[in-house]
Amino acid sequence: MTQSFKTRARRLSAGLLMSSAIALVMFGRPAQAMEQQREYDAFFASRYNYCDAKLVGALYGQDVQGGKVIIGQKILNGIGANVPVVLQESRVQGATCEWEDTGLSYADAQALAETWGFADPYQAKLKAADLFTNGREQQVRNGLGA
Repeated sequence: MTQSFKTRARRLSAGLLMSSAIALVMFGRPAQAMEQQREYDAFFASRYNYCDAKLVGALYGQDVQGGKVIIGQKILNGIGANVPVVLQESRVQGATCEWEDTGLSYADAQALAETWGFADPYQAKLKAADLFTNGREQQVRNGLGA
């Protein structure tokens, strides 16, 4: 074998190795996401929100994304009526949502503070987070005139 052939063979091997590694990085994880797309779609088509997914995820030792998948699985498997029970159990276990989990803005906090008679938007943020945690999002929406 000539030196030039060995060099080309090494370059080809290195190129194939790199392309395999890139393909694994690029195409390895989306397959998992694609498998869960139905669950995500079911979650987003439901009445449940980010806070609910956070609570469900916390009960099952998952993050918010895992909570969305679990809710979607329950809906798709015909046991969507079980979600409120799971949410309540999570609340009993002490899981809560924060203002950041509501998807509301500072302007919303100001409007809620005015509607609810609070001097400080921070108080409105605390109340809204508590209402979201306890499944009473509509009460917050009503306070915003929505």
